[in-house]
Amino acid sequence: MNPERAKKSTIKSGVKNQKKLFTPKGIRYLKVILFASFGVLILWLITRNQDVSKIWDEFKNARLFWIFLAVVSNIISHVVRAIRWNQLISPLGKTPKLTTTFYALMTGYLANLAVPRLGEISRCGTLSRYSGVPFNALAGTVVAERVFDLITLMGLVFLTIIFQFTFLKAFLNKYIFNPFLNTLSGNVWVLAIIAIAGLILLAIFIYYIKRADFHGKGFSAKVKRQVVGFWNGLLSLIQIKNKILFITLTLLIWFLYFLMVYLCFFALPGTSGLNVADGFTVLAIGSLGILAPVPGGVGTYHFFVITSMTELLSVGLEPATSYAYITHAVQTLIVLILGGYAWLMLSLKIKSKAPVVSIQNE
Repeated sequence: MNPERAKKSTIKSGVKNQKKLFTPKGIRYLKVILFASFGVLILWLITRNQDVSKIWDEFKNARLFWIFLAVVSNIISHVVRAIRWNQLISPLGKTPKLTTTFYALMTGYLANLAVPRLGEISRCGTLSRYSGVPFNALAGTVVAERVFDLITLMGLVFLTIIFQFTFLKAFLNKYIFNPFLNTLSGNVWVLAIIAIAGLILLAIFIYYIKRADFHGKGFSAKVKRQVVGFWNGLLSLIQIKNKILFITLTLLIWFLYFLMVYLCFFALPGTSGLNVADGFTVLAIGSLGILAPVPGGVGTYHFFVITSMTELLSVGLEPATSYAYITHAVQTLIVLILGGYAWLMLSLKIKSKAPVVSIQNE
């Protein structure tokens, strides 16, 4: 073969591979690998100087009875969340079966273990496919659900700060507020320019969406139908028939989360002396670690839990590390088992024949 041709062929092959790598799908995979690597790096950093034998001893001495109760609590929280999601969906005119909603929810959690936030899209697509409820409207209900959960979490953090103010003030300043303010101090103009550009783009977007024909066939019409359906999903939070039940279910979900955290205290000798207030502290701070864009909260959850337990609650480093690993493993295994089961059951289920249409805002 001609050396020149071979060289050109190699260059073309390299360009093709580079193009394949930087497709939207390729970029998404790179992000997953990057965030997963970041999580693993955090895990390594927080355990590298620890006595692994002591951590293993904590694992071996763990009381399985309390872990079992924590597992039950976590499973019930998923069922209650499915019930609450159905309550948000009901104002849209069609309420799926609870089992279908639960399966869609668990497959979404399973997807989140691979790609952060993919589960929110995945569970809407799955439920739409098997129930006939429009995808865009379901996406709105998920956003409404997440907003309400975020408000609840912020309320929990606020209460935790009040009851544990002396301890949490130093912790929040050291790990959250000061780093955030330091980041802002050197990039104020950059952030201002980004904010202004974002507002301009938003104004242009709203202008074109308002002018688009809802029943048209163009791209802007499709976007308008998606936005309207999404907005209707958000309005479902206002249109809930029984708001007291919705709030009760939300509080029950978070109480079950607290139970899982609190019951696992008794599984380890080194954490069995912690009290109810300590349980709310670990729940609030640990939940902040789950919010990070890392698959399954790997690393970030462990860091927040271990740091809060060692610096706020005077727990030894090894017991705190064992506790973080156990609670995270419990949540992950439940998602793997129930998510796999849900995927299997849905694969055997006949898809809904109802047309998946957009809902027009009347």
